[in-house]
Amino acid sequence: SRYPNKRIYLWLSSARNYGIEYCLRTMPNLAAVYFLDADNRITPSMVQEAMALLESSVDVDWIYPNIDKFGIPGATNYNTAYSRLLHVSFDNICEAGSLVSKRLLDAGIRFDEAMKSGFEDWDFWLQAIGAGFRGRNHPYFGFDYRQRAESMLRDSNRVRSAILGYLREKHKHLFAADTLLRWEHEEAPRFAFVCIDTNSVELFTDPKVDHEIISLEEFVRRYWAAILEPDTFGVPPFILFMQKVHLDDLIRAGLIHNLLWLGDRLCRSHNFVSLHLEHDDARIQIDVREINDKDRREKRPMAWMCTLDMFRACIEDVSDDWVRSLRLPTPSPKTAEIVVRGPFSAEIKGAALSATNALLAVMGTMRDSGYAQRDAKRWMWRCAYLPDRSQYYKHLEASIGAAPIMPRLVQPDGPVRVGFLLPIASFGGVEKVAYAMAKALRQLGCEPHLFILGKAVYQNQSGDDRMFESVNFLSDEYPLWGGPHVFAGHELLMGGDPPAKSEELLGLLTGLDVVVNCQVAPANAVFGELRRRGVKVINHVHVLDKTFTGRDAGHPYLTLAFEHAFDLILTCSKDLLHWLHAMGVPLAKLLEVSNAPSYEMPSSQIDRVLAARRARSVEEPLRVLFMGRLDMQKGIERLYGMAAETRRRGMAIDWQIIGSEVVSENHVGSWTSRFEELGIPIRPPIYAADKITDELAQADIVVLPSRWEGAPLTILEAQRLGCVPVVAAVGATGELIADGQDGILLAAHDDWDLTLQFAATLQRLCDDRADLERLSTIGAARVSTVSWQANVAALAAQLALWFPTRWKGGPAHAATMAPKRPADGKTLQQRVQQS
Repeated sequence: SRYPNKRIYLWLSSARNYGIEYCLRTMPNLAAVYFLDADNRITPSMVQEAMALLESSVDVDWIYPNIDKFGIPGATNYNTAYSRLLHVSFDNICEAGSLVSKRLLDAGIRFDEAMKSGFEDWDFWLQAIGAGFRGRNHPYFGFDYRQRAESMLRDSNRVRSAILGYLREKHKHLFAADTLLRWEHEEAPRFAFVCIDTNSVELFTDPKVDHEIISLEEFVRRYWAAILEPDTFGVPPFILFMQKVHLDDLIRAGLIHNLLWLGDRLCRSHNFVSLHLEHDDARIQIDVREINDKDRREKRPMAWMCTLDMFRACIEDVSDDWVRSLRLPTPSPKTAEIVVRGPFSAEIKGAALSATNALLAVMGTMRDSGYAQRDAKRWMWRCAYLPDRSQYYKHLEASIGAAPIMPRLVQPDGPVRVGFLLPIASFGGVEKVAYAMAKALRQLGCEPHLFILGKAVYQNQSGDDRMFESVNFLSDEYPLWGGPHVFAGHELLMGGDPPAKSEELLGLLTGLDVVVNCQVAPANAVFGELRRRGVKVINHVHVLDKTFTGRDAGHPYLTLAFEHAFDLILTCSKDLLHWLHAMGVPLAKLLEVSNAPSYEMPSSQIDRVLAARRARSVEEPLRVLFMGRLDMQKGIERLYGMAAETRRRGMAIDWQIIGSEVVSENHVGSWTSRFEELGIPIRPPIYAADKITDELAQADIVVLPSRWEGAPLTILEAQRLGCVPVVAAVGATGELIADGQDGILLAAHDDWDLTLQFAATLQRLCDDRADLERLSTIGAARVSTVSWQANVAALAAQLALWFPTRWKGGPAHAATMAPKRPADGKTLQQRVQQS
């Protein structure tokens, strides 16, 4: 009588789709449909009560019951806020006997008639979730479920894994990490941030996304509700005590997600984790250590983090002595300390509130609140079936197959997220190339993120703090080479090997669209799984190394071992591209991204350097520069030989050697001492762009007597400033230099022959400064046309094809980025072919 213009029909599940179509076709006033199996039963008032709740609820599209059973009796509680995360990652939490609104059926949601083994109702609800619909539990629904000793449901559970595989494949977008993370943030946030300077509590998975903020009093109330009814009520499983200024600093520095991820991981193996921030403009660094009698805490904690279980254990402990020892340099609880150095604001020094006092005070507030009840009993008479709400994150991890999971939410229509993986982040060529590519892609609208899997230090020498959206560290023991398996003489790890840390690494990389591996050997072990999950995996190969016996070795061989896991393989040269293709890699997977100078310079500054170079007197000594490691690869013996020969000949050369000596058992004595005997001091390495510019601007010639190389950045950076490269013809150096036009290439069969060629070339250029100026001028003109923006155009076009709806301007935008041509109208590649 309450719904005179609406008619609700009950249909058997065996004919649900038929019933749905009939109702929609014949009943213009239809409001909802209820599905009742023939062996179940409902109370007389069920439809009226459920319909009233459906109509009064905003954004609710079906009403589902608690499960009260007869036959084999039982009663199960489903009375908690509806969670899409739980419905996808845990189990079918909605009985088929639910009241469904017409708007859901109008959207085309139907039962999958191909599913003959059961769980077709779970698929029905997954379709509804995918279409944006949500359910709600009615605690007094009035539904009774007949439970037999044997039933179709029990048969379905016997083949559950196969059915779940079908559902995961059919609803990939629902099981995707991005989707599940967003639901976690909205429905069961992972972190409770107790803001110790405002007495408020923020509940989030990702603090950069809008989230709920409640008072400390409300948090206390929710905490005790969760203790009494954990399957119905919940608070986050990780609790963070920190001042707002520190949280904001970590967000601005692009470190907050990594710190939360790291704290999550450490809290699982420690009772408490402390955090200390230190200002440092030159680097970002994370140091993690365990505090004990031998390694006392020296830094004042600015934040504390612990699990909800540890927080509860301390509250229930009538003696505070154990937890109060957190004030001491060596506390009784097992404690880890995280010290973070980075470009933080000046306010971190002035933040005076004690995180330790705040932690203890909140625990005291919990104990003394009126909500606290000793030995309180569960009031709900139905048995718990759903997991504790504070444990939903575990089902998220199980569904994704990673732990812990990076708490970074992404927008489906946001920029393409590209993660660059590096073993270390110092000043080597591999790092410089990654930084330059990231900057160029960012200018095209991508969102680059840096992941450092070795030593947790990022030396910020770029002068551009917006190169990466975030800087992330694994901060754990991780082998950068080796493993129990061997491929073509190369030791490697596979996904199941514990040192590969597959679950941990997959969790760290969660939320990326593209991963670019920049020579992190063990990371190859997880790329197959990463690609299976829809991430585009790119391997960037730079150089074919050699052993001491001259055998080819290195990352190109690992690329062959894991080739199936890569969507694309980048090379810095045609030489390496042809080698990989000759070894069996399909051309469709190979893309050359030529190198460019690793840092940008204003044209006005370049012009000043070139003008000063032309103004030099020909009577001045020839300034010859070497910058690099003093090791076998860089041809240290050759360098020493040519320096000694130029000294023997009495040539007017001012030698400048900059580099670090590599300890090796293959020579006796110190190279530094041996060069000093020639009157040539070895200067320490330089890394800053302005310092490198100064050295190249002063030098007439840069020498590279290397035994093997890729496509050295030094050549391009020298030519840009008119410094002439004299280089051993190895690797792809012939692709950067047109011999006799913009530099000199030297080739020989033995070290002494090459050494004499270097010495003779330096003698000739010392005597013929006009030819030196010609080489200088042509080289500077050529490199003025080379840029990373142009060189990444082909890669940008590929990204645009992979992500057409999210790429800035679509595929056509990248296609318009044609490389600039020099004055003669020829591309760099044409010049190389001609030479």
